[in-house]
Amino acid sequence: MAVTTSIAPRQKWWNIVYAAICLILGLWGAWDYFVTIPRQEERFVIYQVALAQQLELEDAAKTQPLEPRQIEQYNAAKAIIETFGDDVPELPAAYDRPVQLWLYIIGCGILGTPFFIWNLISLSKVRYHLADDASLECPEGVFTSDQIKDIDMSKWMAKSKAWLIVDPDKRILLDDYKFKNMHVIVGYFASSFHPEDWTGDAKPIKQEDAAEPGGEDAESPSSAPD
Repeated sequence: MAVTTSIAPRQKWWNIVYAAICLILGLWGAWDYFVTIPRQEERFVIYQVALAQQLELEDAAKTQPLEPRQIEQYNAAKAIIETFGDDVPELPAAYDRPVQLWLYIIGCGILGTPFFIWNLISLSKVRYHLADDASLECPEGVFTSDQIKDIDMSKWMAKSKAWLIVDPDKRILLDDYKFKNMHVIVGYFASSFHPEDWTGDAKPIKQEDAAEPGGEDAESPSSAPD
């Protein structure tokens, strides 16, 4: 029976989700970098300039009366400070810009988003095809049944990965986590090369330690004590 793999649904959706998350984080980082942080810096400068002017004029008023122009400046500075109320602006931390730039804009937006989109597209194009004559077509090439010598199932139960051993000494990774129907291909070769250990569905065959009742190890009636 011919079998062809396709990208596993979980791989497709995980790559879509990760790409969306990276895009959102990248846009959020860009907004912070180009809008939020500059606004915070501007608010901080405005507050500090108004505060410095207010304190300067208050000190000057201690020695001599303020001139009308100075009184206007004082009232203007005081009004600016009052607009902030209890929300005294603080200067953004020195690491805010580098974090938004390198971690979110570049790391997530510029690198992360294209990576997961490319991974989704590339995995969607990969095909493994097991033909009726037991030949395998895969990204590494086309291999006949005579060229396929064995299959390594040592990591199958732990990581859903198996390796075909192809003549002369080539190993082809079969990853069931990434590709739908891969377990059918793995099961075919595993049951062919190791029929005592694996089923055609790539499931391990439980080895019974004890002999079956009535088997060779069972005690015969003639040998039973009187």
